[in-house]
Amino acid sequence: EDFIVAEDCNVLVTADGWVKRQKEIKEPMKSRIRDGDSVLACVAGSTASTVAFFSSLGSVYTARFLDIPASKGHGEPIQKMFKLKDGERIISVISLDKRTLKGSIAEDPKDPDASPMIHAIAATSDGYGMRFGLDKFVEPSTRSGRKYARVSKGHGVVDVQKIHGSETILAISMRCRALVCPADEVNYISGAGKGVRLIKVASDDKLLGFKASVGDRDLLNVETNRGAKKTVSTTKYRTTARGGLGTVIQKNGRIARILTEPIEAP
Repeated sequence: EDFIVAEDCNVLVTADGWVKRQKEIKEPMKSRIRDGDSVLACVAGSTASTVAFFSSLGSVYTARFLDIPASKGHGEPIQKMFKLKDGERIISVISLDKRTLKGSIAEDPKDPDASPMIHAIAATSDGYGMRFGLDKFVEPSTRSGRKYARVSKGHGVVDVQKIHGSETILAISMRCRALVCPADEVNYISGAGKGVRLIKVASDDKLLGFKASVGDRDLLNVETNRGAKKTVSTTKYRTTARGGLGTVIQKNGRIARILTEPIEAP
């Protein structure tokens, strides 16, 4: 570590799992990627710091920024760096550079069940959610990664987001059910687990995703299978306790996808 020259850089990851490092990426959405692929995340950090890649099967893979392949092209498949299982994909990326975290991720050794100032929240397609610490994932991992969540067979983690704990969770299922609940109602766990029920989903339904909203104007935007745009917010739907069925936002059809904001330069 003493021989690493600390230089700021950016790391870009695509939805198909291609990763590259560049000194600066001013416009991530215009970066060179493979046809049919899309930008998942673009994060910043020092070459001496680490970056965590969270997978759909509950594993997190950590590497130093310096170890991410430098490329002006498409980059390299992340499978060259880590041993991802069949069907496993990267769903979220968090820079663990202290400057980007904007708060402490250190857990209280006297109270391991208390959430740090900055931690993470995850949710699975069968409606379970959990909050967990990031401190244990700072050091580079092996190629096999570490576990942050236990996922039921046939399901996967839909997203992982960095939070303070004061946010409101906006969750949406495929069958048009929306749930709005305080983030701190989701239990904080010290080890990898299944978590607690965030929203009840029927056997023919699944949780598509969520957003940790920081205010009334911080919306979750979705698109139906008929192309209509819908929003979920703290003003549109009342905040309830976690674990319920949620509110039906449309009687017919289904939610096709969650509309994400364009990735901006970190």
